[in-house]
Amino acid sequence: MVTKNANAQLKPRQKITYVASALPLEGYIRLPSVLAVIGISKTSWHDGQKSGKYPAGKLLSPRCRVYPVTEIRALLASIEKGAAV
Repeated sequence: MVTKNANAQLKPRQKITYVASALPLEGYIRLPSVLAVIGISKTSWHDGQKSGKYPAGKLLSPRCRVYPVTEIRALLASIEKGAAV
């Protein structure tokens, strides 16, 4: 049986976080950037996705969802017209 030493020093976990940035001209962005541009909470975004108000995005990997900038710009245009939100 292996016992752990109570005095053992554990290395701090290197947590990588994603920092939101402005909309690029083309390509894909992640959720923090979408929320920063639109100005809503993550819960409101997910509720809007379920109701079909917001785009679902695409899975880049099993744990990373991205959103095409063209869809986000179209969403912003519809918000300005008053059709969404």
